[in-house]
Amino acid sequence: MQGMHDIGGIQAPKTLKKADFARLAKVSPGRVSQMIRDGLPVEADGRIDVARGTLWIQDNIDAKRSAAQSKQTDLPLAAQTSVADERARLVREQADHAALKNAMLRRDLLSAKDVEREWLEILRVIRSRLLAIPERYRSQHPHLCAKEIASLDAEIRACLEDLGND
Repeated sequence: MQGMHDIGGIQAPKTLKKADFARLAKVSPGRVSQMIRDGLPVEADGRIDVARGTLWIQDNIDAKRSAAQSKQTDLPLAAQTSVADERARLVREQADHAALKNAMLRRDLLSAKDVEREWLEILRVIRSRLLAIPERYRSQHPHLCAKEIASLDAEIRACLEDLGND
């Protein structure tokens, strides 16, 4: 059969598209692109000669890296990808966790409860100081009558009530 190779008793095409060769080599298409840049022979039409490509991989790919990849070869290709994706996701999550923990230790981040507690204390101080204005004002301006001071007090309380309702 023209255009076919006998590989281990199985008829295989002589050349493959990059994605098909990637499946055969049990690597990603992106990795095949890297190998092409590193010298993997490619036909003029962009296809890869299976025999030449297989020999090139045997001669040029680090055996340690191949051994690490071969641990996944018992799994179907879809599972290999999802295992790699899950491993990458786990590493990202661990990095995010470590970054958050470090930020909290540096006090770059605060818990929502701590922030709320601090703001409540600040607002209590502001409220008490605003409510003290009429008495302080009366002691500084003794000529004002009680009605004027009560009017000032009422205005401050109305303002605080409006702010409290928002």
